[in-house]
Amino acid sequence: MTTLLSLLLLAGLQGQGKPDEELIALVQAYLGKDLPMDWGTLETLPGTKWAVLPPTSLTNCLPDGGCFTRQGTVTLGGRPVTIIASGARTMVLNLYVRNPGAPYGESAVVAALRQSDPSSQLVRCPVTGGRGTTNWYKVTGARSVGFLSIQTVRGERASEGFVISYGDELPRLQPNQLAMYSLQCAPGAEQKPVSTVLPHQQLAGVVTALLVPAASPGHDWTSLRALSTGIVWDTAAPKKWDLTTMKNDPSPVAISGHAEFSGRKFSALASGTASQVRNIYLEEQGQHPRGEHMLGVVYEKGIAVRLVRCGPVYSQSTNNWYSLQSNKTKPAMIQQSIGYDGNQVTDSYALRLDCSLPARDSRDRDPGVSGCQ
Repeated sequence: MTTLLSLLLLAGLQGQGKPDEELIALVQAYLGKDLPMDWGTLETLPGTKWAVLPPTSLTNCLPDGGCFTRQGTVTLGGRPVTIIASGARTMVLNLYVRNPGAPYGESAVVAALRQSDPSSQLVRCPVTGGRGTTNWYKVTGARSVGFLSIQTVRGERASEGFVISYGDELPRLQPNQLAMYSLQCAPGAEQKPVSTVLPHQQLAGVVTALLVPAASPGHDWTSLRALSTGIVWDTAAPKKWDLTTMKNDPSPVAISGHAEFSGRKFSALASGTASQVRNIYLEEQGQHPRGEHMLGVVYEKGIAVRLVRCGPVYSQSTNNWYSLQSNKTKPAMIQQSIGYDGNQVTDSYALRLDCSLPARDSRDRDPGVSGCQ
């Protein structure tokens, strides 16, 4: 079927093809390659013309994680439309096609997709009555698994946008989109939103839940695993782990884990002694938009948050320690490390349940000194 659609695309170059079928031929051609492809391989996609290499380096990376782009055109229905590829320095991650003219129609595009790939299915959709405008279809019949998202904008100037991405994980939603879309898209499904809680709000709840109750001697490894935090911990016994260099942590044993907070993925690590958990680390696996205030939400939950130490002055990151105190919990210390990449950031946290601080770096600053605030 892919061969048939490729022929349809070639026919379209002579003004004979249907744009919906030619679009799906492009999807199949892209996912039919060994992905990720390099920037030069884009020129092998049928019906496309691309700006000269190298790709453009962006000052601010895109929400999809791409920091480089290459613009071109693709001929659909005998008419060239804009196509943009985004990705990393050496690889392409996504293709964007924008149709500003008469809509091809999502129903026609989906029919062509299912003719080409009968196993394709709708996997994310707008919540009924919401403001969402995009549907995501999983494509599994090509060499590489991927997704085709279709955005339909209605109004005086109707338009369509299509994104082709590879990989078996759905492209990440932005925080303000989580309540707009559902993973329950079958006819008659409840269409429950992906999340009604923002990722940093859920993370604040996790930090609060990890604090040791005032009347408790502390968390052991069994009670840590029993906490309702959403963190999935390794079920094996704690093992020897040298964290002295990586974390400035003298604890002799640790366990690993992972978590997903409203679609945002974290790796997790807990360290301590054979009988007690002392430290918990959470490290984001990706990026998110700047402007969130996770510790502000912790404060709203009744935990006093006070800056106690700033890390060295770096242009690309901040690494500050805060005390966490309340009448209901034992005092703790938390380090918030934020790595900056244009308008995107990556968060990491080190929670010290015994309220200790690591050995001071000579470049560390006290509150109110050299911009520590």
